[in-house]
Amino acid sequence: MRRCFGLIVAGAALVLHKVRALSPVSDTGIDGTWSTGTGAVETGQKYFNIVNDTFIVPPLSGQSYSFLPNSDTTGYWEELVYKYNTSGCYEAMLFWQHGNYTINANNSITLTPFGPDGRQQVSRPCDTSTDYVGYYYQPEYMQRYEITTYLHYGQYTYKLQLYAYDGSLKPSMYLKYRPAAMYPTVPMHKNVIGVE
Repeated sequence: MRRCFGLIVAGAALVLHKVRALSPVSDTGIDGTWSTGTGAVETGQKYFNIVNDTFIVPPLSGQSYSFLPNSDTTGYWEELVYKYNTSGCYEAMLFWQHGNYTINANNSITLTPFGPDGRQQVSRPCDTSTDYVGYYYQPEYMQRYEITTYLHYGQYTYKLQLYAYDGSLKPSMYLKYRPAAMYPTVPMHKNVIGVE
């Protein structure tokens, strides 16, 4: 049975909203589930089934990170990203992974995935040979992060701003759940060498 992405373009509404920074905050930590934009993409079991390695396509593109601390500077994280490219042949990609994080002394964050667990789905409908779910492993280094209070869709909420390894801004994320919506914080697959 083929896994396939769907895209509904007709009738899509663009919602413009005013987002206003209020101030940096020190009364909250990084713990919780954070999501970009409308919050359509979230970690946990809603869009990825780790048992049978299948994705359910969220209604909109975006990304979500979840963090569950086990100390002031370490803990567990999970990530789900849904993005697509409509130039030329339509291409859609979903990525999921989880693992350990460390907040370093310089306020950077190191994300280390559990090796065998990460998955990606890539689909190009105009190329019938390209629709697969495969292994995904991408450690990440965030140069720094900030948490501020924002007015987002008419409600005050926490905003998480991550800065990529090169200092560029990653998409802003807003607190969606606390505690975080995550899979168990242990490796759930094993690498087996020599088995096909």
